[in-house]
Amino acid sequence: MPLYTYRCQECSAVFEALVRPNRPEPEACQICGKAAITRQMSAFAVTHSEVDALRSLDPTYKRMVEDQMARTPDGEPMRILNKLTPFDAADDPGDPIDF
Repeated sequence: MPLYTYRCQECSAVFEALVRPNRPEPEACQICGKAAITRQMSAFAVTHSEVDALRSLDPTYKRMVEDQMARTPDGEPMRILNKLTPFDAADDPGDPIDF
């Protein structure tokens, strides 16, 4: 059953209404009672996640994408460590962190 979003042109209130086959759409604002309402675009839900979308890809294509990602500099975790300044080379390294 559709859930519609309405906006009142008089008081700028936004409200939702569940519209069933046996119940008509609202004719007036639920806040101020005036009949100057318009139906707005509503948000909608998607039932699958990005992980599901990746799983549905062709396995050959997925493997090709993973291979290309592994060849990029962003695919190498050590690149971040190589950019860090060593503790003994810093001007003021601060107090050591006790883990």
